[in-house]
Amino acid sequence: MNTFLLISAAIVIAAILLLAPSLLRGRKEVAEDTRDDNIRIARERLAEIEKEKERGDMSDEEFAQAKQDLEIALAQDLSTASSQIEKTDNRGTARLTLVIVAVAIPIIVFFSYQRIGSPQYLHISGPGQPAVAQPPEQQLPPISELVGELARRLEAEPNNPEGWFLLARTYMRMERYTEAAQAFERLNEFLPDNPTAMVSWADALSMANGGQVPDKAVQLLDKVLQIEPEAVSALWLGGNAAVQRGQDQKAIDYWSRAMPLLEDEPAMQQELRGLIAEIEQRSGLKADIPEPLPEIMAPPQMSVMPTPQAPVATGAEAEGNGLQVEVALDAELFDLTSPNDTVFIYAKAAAGPPMPLAVSRMRVADLPIQVALTDSMAMMPQMKLSNFERVLVGARISKAGLATPQSGDLHSDEVETSSSGGESIQLLINQQRP
Repeated sequence: MNTFLLISAAIVIAAILLLAPSLLRGRKEVAEDTRDDNIRIARERLAEIEKEKERGDMSDEEFAQAKQDLEIALAQDLSTASSQIEKTDNRGTARLTLVIVAVAIPIIVFFSYQRIGSPQYLHISGPGQPAVAQPPEQQLPPISELVGELARRLEAEPNNPEGWFLLARTYMRMERYTEAAQAFERLNEFLPDNPTAMVSWADALSMANGGQVPDKAVQLLDKVLQIEPEAVSALWLGGNAAVQRGQDQKAIDYWSRAMPLLEDEPAMQQELRGLIAEIEQRSGLKADIPEPLPEIMAPPQMSVMPTPQAPVATGAEAEGNGLQVEVALDAELFDLTSPNDTVFIYAKAAAGPPMPLAVSRMRVADLPIQVALTDSMAMMPQMKLSNFERVLVGARISKAGLATPQSGDLHSDEVETSSSGGESIQLLINQQRP
């Protein structure tokens, strides 16, 4: 049985036991006590007047009168008490009252708690550990519903560049490229000549065209490179467009310019070398680029532009260990975020230290997203997901990028689950810390 219910029942029973003696005692016993008190008081008064007579403070006549008055008063008191005893033997009524109280108090407490308490938090998961409640209405709705809600809101309140950017990125992840291109076009209305917006628009147009870079996208890329000559994504996508148009030398030039800009992304450098090598082999052209780094695998592409890959689990983790977590942001909170705000997706022990067992760090621009939380993300060897049977999974957005929760952060409900994984966990960021 729930510990809370046991404690509550004990309190109610204690209250009833405190009332029982008074109710069961009845007024008859009270009247009898009054009769005894009257006799005791009369005896004490008689002793006092006898002492006064012995000291000479009272004459024989005064003593006789005082004693007579005392006897008369006592007789009246005893007569009254006897009458009360005859009339007030109500033990049956007292027992009935006790039964009514014993039934009424629990009923009143129960319905009062149902009305003003929190009965949804009475569920228990594990010995003494309250489960984190997640009512059905707070569960993550389908991504399509969230996207539809955001689209309707932006149509009603279009002056929201961050919203259009998030909507377009979401369409890209859902492979709804035509709608993504339309959303990026709306974004361009509010952020004209913005390199990031124009490159993204060009990418969406290309994906909607089956990976072929259309003329409109080429115009956007040329404009981006005029504003920002070292825009890596524009150089990459521009090289794709040049190859598709048979402009091999132009493609080599674009990709050669992008190569040194990717020093921190060796996998992407290696992919560019592979693309350039294909051109060299079929055309005989030569590119002046550094020697390739050995044994670096190129990441798969989600679009015609380079996309950084999330860490890939290996060994036992790749066989299914870990937690799959889907995270989305409520459309009502989009106005409170920026694309570069940090998103922390974490798991921590349901019963144990508050330190996260696994954390994935993303950006608002990446939402909605699915990530894997695994043992490889442990901050300490003894603090792994697999070391704890039950964990709490949550997501939080921090403008300051701080691991410690701050006032104003946006967050989801924490969901309790088994650390062994299973079905994907869905989180909706829909609340703000006070």
